[in-house]
Amino acid sequence: MKGVSPLVATILLIAFTVAIAGIVSLWLTGFARTSTSTIGQESERQLICSNAALSLKNVKYSNSSSTLTGIIENSGSVAIGNISLQIIYANATTQKFELCLFGNQALNCSVSNITLAKYGDAITFNISTSSNYDKIIATGNCSTRAEISASEVTLA
Repeated sequence: MKGVSPLVATILLIAFTVAIAGIVSLWLTGFARTSTSTIGQESERQLICSNAALSLKNVKYSNSSSTLTGIIENSGSVAIGNISLQIIYANATTQKFELCLFGNQALNCSVSNITLAKYGDAITFNISTSSNYDKIIATGNCSTRAEISASEVTLA
C-alpha cells in the first residue's frame, strides 16, 4: 500500500486552507454588511427620536363619572405614534390603555391608531378608571413618555 506523496499532500493541504479561508471571508463580508446596515438604521432612529417629546396637560379626574380626562400633546419636533396611557395605582398594579381616535377624542381600544404629527398637535383623552391612581404615564413610539403624579391631577 502506497501513501500520498509529500508534494501532493502539501498541495492538498494548501488548497483546503485556501478554500476554508474563502468561505470564512464570504461569511465575514456578509456579516459585516448586515451589522453595518443594522447599526446605521438604529443610529438613524435614535437620532430622529432624540427630538421626540410628549406632554400631559389639564388632567382631571371626575369622581361622579369615574373618568380621567386630559390632553396629550406632541412637544417635540418629530411625529409620535402608538399613543397609549398607563395608570399606576397606589397598590402598584398597572393598567394600560391603547388610545384610538373617535371623533375628536382618544378612547380606549385594542390597538392604538393615533399619531401626533408635529409640534403642538394634541388629542383629548377620556378614560374610565378608579380614583386610587398614583401616576399617569403617556407613551408613544421612540420610547417617549410624559408622566404626572396623582397630586398634579385636578379633581373635577
